[in-house]
Amino acid sequence: MAFALRKATSYLIKRLHLRPVKKIKFTFDPYMNNVKSIRDVASTLHLPDVLETNVGTAVKFDIRSDRIEPQIDVEFNDGEKLIFKTGNLSHLEILDYLYEYVDEKDPKKHEGPELVTKSSKVASKMKGKRK
Repeated sequence: MAFALRKATSYLIKRLHLRPVKKIKFTFDPYMNNVKSIRDVASTLHLPDVLETNVGTAVKFDIRSDRIEPQIDVEFNDGEKLIFKTGNLSHLEILDYLYEYVDEKDPKKHEGPELVTKSSKVASKMKGKRK
């Protein structure tokens, strides 16, 4: 069981990106029992491979000692906000839901592939020769 969880988590980490994300805020009380998953997600999102997908993403921590329910606030570039109440979610569930939302809003996903035709190839070769 543990091997399957590690494999699924590593699969999500390889595919996870922060391109459409503007800001992520982690709010939790470290003395509560149900903060393990939010701390694991925070450490996962701080991996260099994930952070390099969008250097402009602001990652903030609000650590309190007032018995607050752990939550992750995600703000996207288009102004939409997403709140994860992570008290009863596992590390893998949070990453899976986050991946689904981020992938849906990915700006590169909606771009079409560049079409290269024979005539455009010939035109680009001719440009180089005319200089």
